[in-house]
Amino acid sequence: MDLNFYNEHGYYIEENVFNDAECAALIAASSKLENSQNQSFRPQMMPHRSEDIYLNALRNPRIVKSIEQAVGGEAVGLQTEYFYCKPGTRGFSNHQDNFFVEASTGVFASAWCALTDTYAEKGGLIVYPGSHKEGLLPVQKLSLGAAAGQDPNANNEETIIPAKYKPVNAVVPKGAVLYIHGLLVHGSNPNATADKARDVLLCTYIKKGEQFRSGKYAQRAPVELKVA
Repeated sequence: MDLNFYNEHGYYIEENVFNDAECAALIAASSKLENSQNQSFRPQMMPHRSEDIYLNALRNPRIVKSIEQAVGGEAVGLQTEYFYCKPGTRGFSNHQDNFFVEASTGVFASAWCALTDTYAEKGGLIVYPGSHKEGLLPVQKLSLGAAAGQDPNANNEETIIPAKYKPVNAVVPKGAVLYIHGLLVHGSNPNATADKARDVLLCTYIKKGEQFRSGKYAQRAPVELKVA
């Protein structure tokens, strides 16, 4: 990880973390998950609890090394979430991940693992560089209602962003990881393609020993990353 870039901008893209075969295997395993089996294709929370392939991804040594640089010490895993993002899926409203987790500043970060090439038209992320320096920003409630194939928390509210921060569409190639500071404002575009899913595995982490909100939906719990 380029820690200087991450600290300045609030995110960093590290390429070639997963090879083509690993990406294909993570996508194939998603067909076993409940929200694929029931054909809702809503993001699957905590797939590492049922499929070891996602637990191993959470513990990927290269990701863990970068995360521990980002959070300033030994980390534990908190959450995984598999996003199918089929064509037509609505985007995730602008938010800060730490709005949900309620950790101390600088000790929580995410690894957004692209299993296919991701870009704006395909539901790619929108980031607001530097916005993590503002701390936790206020939010306003939305009344968009639930959306097929999207996280139930995706469109309940949105972060109010100071005008000086401008959106950037993050292009993340297959196998790359987008590291996200817990306070970086980000959202996602709708998947406007006709036939391309945007498969992504989200892994989140916190510095060991820090407090966090488990959440009624997520039910986050620490996961040891270095096993004997």
